[in-house]
Amino acid sequence: MSFLPLHSVLIPSPTPTAAEAIAPELRERQSACSACGAEESRSNPPPEDSTQQPSPIVEVEFKGRRKALYKNPGKLHLSLGRLVLVSSSHGTDAGHISALGSTALRKQRLFFNGAAPEHSLVRIATSEDVQQYAQNRREEPEILKEARRMAQTLPNLQNMKLTDVEWQWDRRRLTLYFTAPGRVDFRQYVRLLTQRFRTRIELRQIQPREETRRLGGIGPCGRELCCATFLRECKPVALNAARTQLLPLNLLRLSGLCGRLKCCLLYELDLYREALQHYPPLNAIVHTDSGPAKIIKLDVLRGQLQLQVLETGALLTVSHAQIIELRQQGRIEFPSLSSSEPPPIEGDAENLPPEEELA
Repeated sequence: MSFLPLHSVLIPSPTPTAAEAIAPELRERQSACSACGAEESRSNPPPEDSTQQPSPIVEVEFKGRRKALYKNPGKLHLSLGRLVLVSSSHGTDAGHISALGSTALRKQRLFFNGAAPEHSLVRIATSEDVQQYAQNRREEPEILKEARRMAQTLPNLQNMKLTDVEWQWDRRRLTLYFTAPGRVDFRQYVRLLTQRFRTRIELRQIQPREETRRLGGIGPCGRELCCATFLRECKPVALNAARTQLLPLNLLRLSGLCGRLKCCLLYELDLYREALQHYPPLNAIVHTDSGPAKIIKLDVLRGQLQLQVLETGALLTVSHAQIIELRQQGRIEFPSLSSSEPPPIEGDAENLPPEEELA
């Protein structure tokens, strides 16, 4: 049985299509793979400069995949992965070079909205600087344990979960990342930490997605987490993204390690959004040789539809080309849009965090 390519057949408007059941907030949404920030980023990137001219702008990556752009006023000759010292609002920090030359300029345009860097590179890290950087990283696990013990002594911090600790390179600032279900009054806690570590303390509340991004891990697919590798930012995911892709609404299967809906649910959203425009909606009645049958399932990837005969309950599988032929013969009865919308699952509001709830 031959299949007709999706792009060769288009059900014209105003005929209802399966795409009309897509939630309005998803119809115009761009692809969610934040590794590609714009349409231009999907094209072939420009080649790196073959000359040895110093890069005027560089991208530096810090702990937890935090990235920022920096100026290179000293015209330092750099290489990817090199540890450098940079200026910050509260002193000097250290990070590794993640982009140079044309790549850094391209990222400035795509991911930083063309904004000019606020701070500059100080110097390439010396052997003593590298030792100081390594010492800071070694001390952080013990600091995290001690900070957790101190938090347990304060009753108003019982719901606060400390996730990570990060020393600034010059040890003039210590940043603690935590998650909490609501606002936390940690003024007394900051005073205790300041007395203990004798430095500026900064507590930063992060979302569960950002927490998983910093900690890393292996996803159900067997690969390292997308948010901990190539994704630039963690975008919220709505349950309608799963509905659009005709997935079973099993929240346990759809949730990632962070407890939120998986980021990868948005990767193929554009494909399904376009493909559903070529299919009749679910619950449409098809008058087959076996009698009237209702469309109960769409298989976009195989180009097939599954029908259920109303009288006998028998299941029929037809190709997309056959559906087009039946439609041309006037043997498809389209339901109203209200009846074709999928029913909401019970417990949506209770099982989903606020960013996942439907509008």
